[in-house]
Amino acid sequence: MLYMLISFIFIVISIFTMRKAGISSPYSKAFALAIALSIVAVVCLAQNYTQNLIPEVNDGIAIANQVAYSIIGEKGWSQQRFRDIFENSTYLTLLLIVVFPVVHIVESTMQKKTTSSA
Repeated sequence: MLYMLISFIFIVISIFTMRKAGISSPYSKAFALAIALSIVAVVCLAQNYTQNLIPEVNDGIAIANQVAYSIIGEKGWSQQRFRDIFENSTYLTLLLIVVFPVVHIVESTMQKKTTSSA
């Protein structure tokens, strides 16, 4: 949960900073940043899930890295919970990747309308 909150704040600050700096397509770039952060989360959650598939090797189940810990937290560790969180994160990342072209097209269209009407 903490990772998502920090990522969201970072993306919002990035949007404001890019708009203030006059960078073109700030929303598309912020969306791409969200995709990158989401991919980092998926990789960390995948590592956590796969390391916990064989609890005998790891002396039980545990959180494999700090990113996975900030997403999963302290409650209810189990292989099924790790898998569910990993799968949900993967679906969210795929959704972001699929929606990115739509955001980029809408933003480009809005910029063309703004520059042509001025």
